[in-house]
Amino acid sequence: MSRWSFFSGKVRSLGFLFFFFVPSSFLFCFAGENLRSEILFLLQRGHELADQGEFVPSISAFNRALGLLRHDEKANPLLRERIEKGLRISKGRAIVARYKGELTNASLGEDLLVNPVEPKNIKVSQVFGSVLLRGEFDPRSLTKSGEAFGFGRRVIVSSKSGIELDFPGKNNFNLRAVDAASFTLPSTGVLDAHSGAYLLRADEDDAKILLQAPFAEVEVCGGKPFTVMIGITTNGGLKMISLLGEVELRRTGENLLKLRPGQLVFVLPKGYSRKMYIELSTLIATADLLTIFEEPPLYYKRLKTEALVQALRTKRRFRTVVGDVKGRDSFEMKVLQEDQKK
Repeated sequence: MSRWSFFSGKVRSLGFLFFFFVPSSFLFCFAGENLRSEILFLLQRGHELADQGEFVPSISAFNRALGLLRHDEKANPLLRERIEKGLRISKGRAIVARYKGELTNASLGEDLLVNPVEPKNIKVSQVFGSVLLRGEFDPRSLTKSGEAFGFGRRVIVSSKSGIELDFPGKNNFNLRAVDAASFTLPSTGVLDAHSGAYLLRADEDDAKILLQAPFAEVEVCGGKPFTVMIGITTNGGLKMISLLGEVELRRTGENLLKLRPGQLVFVLPKGYSRKMYIELSTLIATADLLTIFEEPPLYYKRLKTEALVQALRTKRRFRTVVGDVKGRDSFEMKVLQEDQKK
Protein backbone atom coordinates (compact mmCIF):
# COMPACT_ATOMS: atom_id res chain seq x y z
CA MET A 1 0.00 0.00 0.00
CA SER A 2 1.48 3.34 -0.95
CA ARG A 3 1.98 5.94 1.77
CA TRP A 4 1.50 8.96 -0.42
CA SER A 5 -1.90 8.63 -2.03
CA PHE A 6 -4.74 9.83 0.20
CA PHE A 7 -8.22 10.26 -1.22
CA SER A 8 -10.87 12.70 -0.05
CA GLY A 9 -14.36 13.07 -1.45
CA LYS A 10 -17.59 11.14 -1.59
CA VAL A 11 -17.06 7.42 -1.78
CA ARG A 12 -20.01 6.06 -3.73
CA SER A 13 -18.69 2.66 -4.64
CA LEU A 14 -15.55 0.66 -4.05
CA GLY A 15 -16.21 -1.71 -6.90
CA PHE A 16 -14.72 0.23 -9.77
CA LEU A 17 -13.59 -2.11 -12.48
CA PHE A 18 -10.86 -1.41 -15.00
CA PHE A 19 -9.70 -3.74 -17.74
CA PHE A 20 -6.03 -3.98 -18.64
CA PHE A 21 -4.73 -5.02 -22.02
CA VAL A 22 -1.04 -5.62 -22.64
CA PRO A 23 -0.36 -4.05 -26.05
CA SER A 24 1.14 -6.54 -28.43
CA SER A 25 1.16 -7.53 -32.07
CA PHE A 26 2.75 -10.25 -34.11
CA LEU A 27 5.05 -7.86 -35.92
CA PHE A 28 6.18 -6.16 -32.72
CA CYS A 29 6.95 -9.45 -30.99
CA PHE A 30 8.67 -10.80 -34.08
CA ALA A 31 10.91 -7.74 -34.34
CA GLY A 32 11.66 -7.88 -30.61
CA GLU A 33 12.65 -11.53 -30.79
CA ASN A 34 14.91 -10.90 -33.77
CA LEU A 35 16.62 -8.04 -31.96
CA ARG A 36 17.17 -10.12 -28.85
CA SER A 37 18.52 -13.03 -30.90
CA GLU A 38 21.04 -10.70 -32.55
CA ILE A 39 22.12 -9.37 -29.14
CA LEU A 40 22.62 -12.89 -27.78
CA PHE A 41 24.53 -13.89 -30.91
CA LEU A 42 26.90 -10.92 -30.53
CA LEU A 43 27.39 -11.72 -26.83
CA GLN A 44 28.35 -15.31 -27.62
CA ARG A 45 30.51 -14.22 -30.56
CA GLY A 46 32.34 -11.72 -28.36
CA HIS A 47 33.30 -14.45 -25.89
CA GLU A 48 34.39 -16.81 -28.66
CA LEU A 49 36.63 -14.19 -30.29
CA ALA A 50 38.17 -13.26 -26.94
CA ASP A 51 38.97 -16.92 -26.23
CA GLN A 52 40.71 -17.06 -29.62
CA GLY A 53 42.80 -13.97 -28.78
CA GLU A 54 40.92 -11.83 -31.34
CA PHE A 55 40.37 -8.91 -29.00
CA VAL A 56 39.62 -6.18 -31.55
CA PRO A 57 36.61 -7.97 -33.11
CA SER A 58 35.62 -9.25 -29.64
CA ILE A 59 35.40 -5.72 -28.21
CA SER A 60 33.58 -4.58 -31.34
CA ALA A 61 30.99 -7.38 -30.94
CA PHE A 62 30.31 -6.45 -27.31
CA ASN A 63 29.96 -2.76 -28.23
CA ARG A 64 27.51 -3.61 -31.02
CA ALA A 65 25.47 -5.73 -28.59
CA LEU A 66 25.25 -2.77 -26.17
CA GLY A 67 24.18 -0.52 -29.01
CA LEU A 68 21.35 -2.86 -30.00
CA LEU A 69 20.30 -3.27 -26.38
CA ARG A 70 19.28 0.39 -26.26
CA HIS A 71 16.53 -0.39 -28.78
CA ASP A 72 15.20 -3.39 -26.87
CA GLU A 73 12.38 -2.00 -24.68
CA LYS A 74 12.05 -5.26 -22.73
CA ALA A 75 15.74 -5.90 -22.22
CA ASN A 76 16.65 -7.84 -19.09
CA PRO A 77 19.08 -5.86 -16.86
CA LEU A 78 21.03 -9.08 -16.30
CA LEU A 79 21.71 -9.29 -20.04
CA ARG A 80 23.23 -5.79 -19.99
CA GLU A 81 25.44 -6.81 -17.05
CA ARG A 82 26.65 -9.90 -18.94
CA ILE A 83 27.58 -7.82 -21.98
CA GLU A 84 29.31 -5.14 -19.90
CA LYS A 85 31.24 -7.81 -17.98
CA GLY A 86 32.38 -9.45 -21.21
CA LEU A 87 33.45 -6.07 -22.59
CA ARG A 88 35.48 -5.24 -19.47
CA ILE A 89 37.22 -8.63 -19.49
CA SER A 90 38.07 -8.37 -23.21
CA LYS A 91 39.50 -4.88 -22.75
CA GLY A 92 41.57 -6.05 -19.80
CA ARG A 93 42.95 -9.04 -21.70
CA ALA A 94 43.69 -6.80 -24.68
CA ILE A 95 45.72 -4.41 -22.51
CA VAL A 96 47.71 -7.32 -21.08
CA ALA A 97 48.35 -8.69 -24.59
CA ARG A 98 49.49 -5.27 -25.79
CA TYR A 99 52.05 -4.89 -23.01
CA LYS A 100 53.34 -8.38 -23.69
CA GLY A 101 53.96 -7.33 -27.25
CA GLU A 102 51.32 -9.68 -28.62
CA LEU A 103 49.14 -6.82 -29.82
CA THR A 104 50.08 -3.41 -31.21
CA ASN A 105 48.36 -0.11 -30.46
CA ALA A 106 47.60 0.32 -34.14
CA SER A 107 45.92 -3.06 -34.46
CA LEU A 108 43.94 -2.60 -31.27
CA GLY A 109 42.87 1.01 -31.56
CA GLU A 110 42.97 3.19 -28.45
CA ASP A 111 39.32 4.12 -28.83
CA LEU A 112 38.39 0.49 -28.18
CA LEU A 113 40.27 0.41 -24.89
CA VAL A 114 39.08 3.68 -23.41
CA ASN A 115 35.43 4.42 -22.75
CA PRO A 116 34.21 7.66 -24.33
CA VAL A 117 34.01 10.68 -22.04
CA GLU A 118 30.62 10.73 -20.33
CA PRO A 119 28.70 13.97 -20.91
CA LYS A 120 27.30 15.91 -17.96
CA ASN A 121 23.67 16.28 -19.01
CA ILE A 122 22.07 15.44 -15.65
CA LYS A 123 23.15 16.96 -12.33
CA VAL A 124 22.69 15.58 -8.83
CA SER A 125 21.09 18.01 -6.36
CA GLN A 126 20.66 15.63 -3.41
CA VAL A 127 21.39 11.97 -2.80
CA PHE A 128 21.32 9.59 0.17
CA GLY A 129 21.69 5.85 0.60
CA SER A 130 22.80 3.65 -2.28
CA VAL A 131 22.25 4.92 -5.83
CA LEU A 132 23.95 3.16 -8.74
CA LEU A 133 24.56 4.07 -12.38
CA ARG A 134 24.62 1.39 -15.06
CA GLY A 135 24.63 1.49 -18.85
CA GLU A 136 26.89 2.65 -21.64
CA PHE A 137 29.67 4.11 -19.47
CA ASP A 138 31.57 2.59 -16.54
CA PRO A 139 29.26 1.57 -13.67
CA ARG A 140 29.58 3.73 -10.58
CA SER A 141 27.73 5.03 -7.53
CA LEU A 142 26.34 8.49 -6.90
CA THR A 143 27.35 9.69 -3.45
CA LYS A 144 27.20 13.50 -3.32
CA SER A 145 25.53 16.57 -4.75
CA GLY A 146 27.24 18.22 -7.71
CA GLU A 147 27.97 14.96 -9.54
CA ALA A 148 26.75 14.60 -13.12
CA PHE A 149 26.14 11.92 -15.74
CA GLY A 150 24.90 11.53 -19.30
CA PHE A 151 21.58 10.66 -20.89
CA GLY A 152 21.00 6.94 -21.42
CA ARG A 153 22.19 5.83 -17.99
CA ARG A 154 20.06 3.45 -15.94
CA VAL A 155 19.68 4.79 -12.39
CA ILE A 156 19.03 2.23 -9.65
CA VAL A 157 17.83 3.60 -6.29
CA SER A 158 18.06 1.04 -3.49
CA SER A 159 15.58 0.64 -0.64
CA LYS A 160 15.71 3.49 1.93
CA SER A 161 17.59 5.62 -0.60
CA GLY A 162 16.76 8.60 -2.78
CA ILE A 163 18.07 11.02 -5.36
CA GLU A 164 17.13 14.45 -6.69
CA LEU A 165 18.21 15.43 -10.22
CA ASP A 166 18.11 18.47 -12.46
CA PHE A 167 18.01 17.85 -16.19
CA PRO A 168 17.10 19.73 -19.38
CA GLY A 169 14.09 19.05 -21.54
CA LYS A 170 12.00 21.42 -23.60
CA ASN A 171 12.28 23.27 -20.29
CA ASN A 172 14.24 22.46 -17.17
CA PHE A 173 12.99 19.61 -14.96
CA ASN A 174 13.63 18.51 -11.40
CA LEU A 175 13.12 14.85 -10.48
CA ARG A 176 13.08 13.04 -7.15
CA ALA A 177 13.06 9.24 -6.89
CA VAL A 178 12.73 6.94 -3.87
CA ASP A 179 11.34 3.54 -2.90
CA ALA A 180 13.60 1.11 -4.79
CA ALA A 181 13.23 3.07 -8.02
CA SER A 182 14.77 2.11 -11.33
CA PHE A 183 14.62 4.50 -14.29
CA THR A 184 16.39 5.85 -17.37
CA LEU A 185 16.54 9.33 -18.88
CA PRO A 186 17.25 8.26 -22.47
CA SER A 187 17.11 11.76 -24.00
CA THR A 188 15.74 15.24 -23.41
CA GLY A 189 12.05 15.23 -22.58
CA VAL A 190 11.72 11.48 -21.83
CA LEU A 191 11.51 9.62 -18.51
CA ASP A 192 11.52 5.81 -18.78
CA ALA A 193 10.43 4.59 -15.32
CA HIS A 194 10.62 0.88 -14.52
CA SER A 195 9.69 0.87 -10.81
CA GLY A 196 9.45 3.13 -7.78
CA ALA A 197 7.95 6.53 -6.90
CA TYR A 198 8.81 9.94 -8.38
CA LEU A 199 8.22 13.64 -7.92
CA LEU A 200 8.52 15.64 -11.14
CA ARG A 201 8.71 19.43 -11.32
CA ALA A 202 8.67 21.55 -14.49
CA ASP A 203 10.08 24.99 -13.69
CA GLU A 204 9.03 26.92 -16.80
CA ASP A 205 6.03 27.55 -19.03
CA ASP A 206 4.97 25.23 -21.86
CA ALA A 207 6.91 22.25 -20.53
CA LYS A 208 6.27 18.70 -21.67
CA ILE A 209 7.77 15.30 -20.98
CA LEU A 210 7.00 11.76 -22.13
CA LEU A 211 6.52 9.30 -19.24
CA GLN A 212 7.08 5.67 -20.12
CA ALA A 213 6.15 2.80 -17.79
CA PRO A 214 6.56 -0.90 -18.63
CA PHE A 215 3.07 -1.13 -20.21
CA ALA A 216 1.78 2.44 -20.43
CA GLU A 217 3.00 5.83 -21.57
CA VAL A 218 1.63 9.35 -21.53
CA GLU A 219 2.85 12.82 -22.46
CA VAL A 220 2.55 15.31 -19.59
CA CYS A 221 2.22 18.98 -20.59
CA GLY A 222 1.64 22.24 -18.76
CA GLY A 223 1.16 25.82 -19.91
CA LYS A 224 2.53 26.97 -16.55
CA PRO A 225 5.04 25.34 -14.17
CA PHE A 226 3.65 22.16 -12.63
CA THR A 227 4.44 19.41 -10.14
CA VAL A 228 3.19 15.82 -10.30
CA MET A 229 3.75 12.73 -8.18
CA ILE A 230 4.16 9.45 -10.04
CA GLY A 231 4.12 5.79 -9.01
CA ILE A 232 4.65 2.64 -11.07
CA THR A 233 1.87 0.12 -10.46
CA THR A 234 2.28 -3.65 -10.37
CA ASN A 235 0.47 -4.00 -13.70
CA GLY A 236 3.07 -1.78 -15.40
CA GLY A 237 0.93 1.36 -15.53
CA LEU A 238 1.17 4.75 -13.80
CA LYS A 239 -0.47 6.33 -10.78
CA MET A 240 -0.35 10.14 -11.03
CA ILE A 241 -1.26 12.96 -8.65
CA SER A 242 -1.22 16.62 -9.62
CA LEU A 243 0.22 18.79 -6.84
CA LEU A 244 0.74 22.23 -8.41
CA GLY A 245 -0.49 23.72 -11.67
CA GLU A 246 -2.88 22.21 -14.17
CA VAL A 247 -1.39 19.42 -16.27
CA GLU A 248 -2.63 17.80 -19.46
CA LEU A 249 -2.22 14.09 -20.15
CA ARG A 250 -2.02 13.26 -23.86
CA ARG A 251 -2.06 9.86 -25.55
CA THR A 252 -2.44 8.93 -29.19
CA GLY A 253 -6.02 8.00 -30.04
CA GLU A 254 -7.45 9.13 -26.69
CA ASN A 255 -9.10 12.29 -25.41
CA LEU A 256 -6.98 14.82 -23.58
CA LEU A 257 -7.25 14.53 -19.78
CA LYS A 258 -6.64 17.47 -17.42
CA LEU A 259 -5.52 17.12 -13.81
CA ARG A 260 -5.82 19.89 -11.25
CA PRO A 261 -4.02 19.99 -7.87
CA GLY A 262 -5.32 17.25 -5.60
CA GLN A 263 -6.56 14.96 -8.38
CA LEU A 264 -5.34 11.37 -8.82
CA VAL A 265 -5.70 9.12 -11.85
CA PHE A 266 -4.39 5.73 -12.95
CA VAL A 267 -2.87 5.67 -16.43
CA LEU A 268 -3.75 2.18 -17.61
CA PRO A 269 -2.28 0.22 -20.52
CA LYS A 270 -5.38 1.42 -22.38
CA GLY A 271 -7.29 4.45 -21.15
CA TYR A 272 -7.52 6.03 -17.70
CA SER A 273 -9.30 5.32 -14.44
CA ARG A 274 -11.87 7.81 -13.14
CA LYS A 275 -10.35 10.87 -11.43
CA MET A 276 -10.28 10.94 -7.65
CA TYR A 277 -9.46 13.68 -5.12
CA ILE A 278 -6.69 13.22 -2.56
CA GLU A 279 -6.16 15.16 0.66
CA LEU A 280 -3.09 17.33 0.03
CA SER A 281 -2.47 18.21 3.67
CA THR A 282 -2.06 14.53 4.59
CA LEU A 283 -0.02 13.85 1.48
CA ILE A 284 2.60 16.57 1.98
CA ALA A 285 3.02 15.58 5.64
CA THR A 286 3.62 11.88 4.98
CA ALA A 287 5.09 11.42 1.49
CA ASP A 288 8.75 10.39 1.55
CA LEU A 289 9.27 12.18 -1.74
CA LEU A 290 8.59 15.46 0.06
CA THR A 291 9.85 14.80 3.60
CA ILE A 292 12.75 12.33 3.56
CA PHE A 293 15.31 14.50 1.76
CA GLU A 294 17.57 16.82 3.75
CA GLU A 295 16.37 19.90 1.84
CA PRO A 296 12.64 20.38 1.08
CA PRO A 297 11.65 21.31 -2.49
CA LEU A 298 11.73 25.03 -3.29
CA TYR A 299 7.98 24.98 -3.91
CA TYR A 300 7.12 23.40 -0.53
CA LYS A 301 5.43 26.58 0.80
CA ARG A 302 3.24 26.72 -2.28
CA LEU A 303 2.19 23.12 -1.65
CA LYS A 304 1.14 24.01 1.90
CA THR A 305 -0.87 26.96 0.58
CA GLU A 306 -2.58 24.74 -2.00
CA ALA A 307 -3.44 22.22 0.74
CA LEU A 308 -4.96 24.98 2.88
CA VAL A 309 -7.11 26.23 -0.01
CA GLN A 310 -8.32 22.69 -0.65
CA ALA A 311 -9.19 22.16 3.02
CA LEU A 312 -11.22 25.39 3.18
CA ARG A 313 -13.39 24.44 0.22
CA THR A 314 -13.91 20.79 1.23
CA LYS A 315 -17.06 20.39 3.33
CA ARG A 316 -17.22 16.60 3.55
CA ARG A 317 -14.48 14.02 3.19
CA PHE A 318 -13.54 10.40 3.75
CA ARG A 319 -9.89 9.82 4.65
CA THR A 320 -9.03 6.93 2.39
CA VAL A 321 -5.87 5.30 1.15
CA VAL A 322 -5.77 4.57 -2.58
CA GLY A 323 -3.19 1.86 -3.16
CA ASP A 324 -1.95 -0.10 -6.13
CA VAL A 325 -3.90 -1.56 -9.04
CA LYS A 326 -5.16 -4.89 -7.69
CA GLY A 327 -5.04 -7.65 -10.27
CA ARG A 328 -6.36 -6.66 -13.68
CA ASP A 329 -9.69 -5.05 -12.91
CA SER A 330 -9.69 -2.94 -9.72
CA PHE A 331 -7.60 -0.83 -7.37
CA GLU A 332 -7.11 -0.97 -3.61
CA MET A 333 -9.04 1.48 -1.40
CA LYS A 334 -9.37 1.55 2.37
CA VAL A 335 -11.35 4.03 4.51
CA LEU A 336 -9.21 5.15 7.45
CA GLN A 337 -11.86 6.74 9.66
CA GLU A 338 -15.47 7.84 9.81
CA ASP A 339 -16.86 10.72 7.75
CA GLN A 340 -16.06 14.12 9.27
CA LYS A 341 -17.91 17.38 8.91
CA LYS A 342 -16.17 20.70 8.75
